[in-house]
Amino acid sequence: TQMADTLKQAPEDEYHIRIEGHTDDEAPNSGVHPTNWELSAARATRLVRFFTERGIAPKRLFAAAFADTKPKVPNKDESGKPIPANRGINARVVIL
Repeated sequence: TQMADTLKQAPEDEYHIRIEGHTDDEAPNSGVHPTNWELSAARATRLVRFFTERGIAPKRLFAAAFADTKPKVPNKDESGKPIPANRGINARVVIL
């Protein structure tokens, strides 16, 4: 909420906000999102909705889904074993 308040004060013509959804390399298992593409899109659009509900003009917002294509850190070690802590880091939303 504090971030939304700060963004509302920035001049609309100068600041656009890109929200990126990311996932780890593990397939979703909730049944709600069949692939990491849908999951990352849902993460990004959920935050877009959050900002618009707090008064950020929709024309300033852009949502992008990257699934598992841009990890911050490796999801697996050299032997192919999953690194749970890294997967947690890679499942994220980035605001630019």
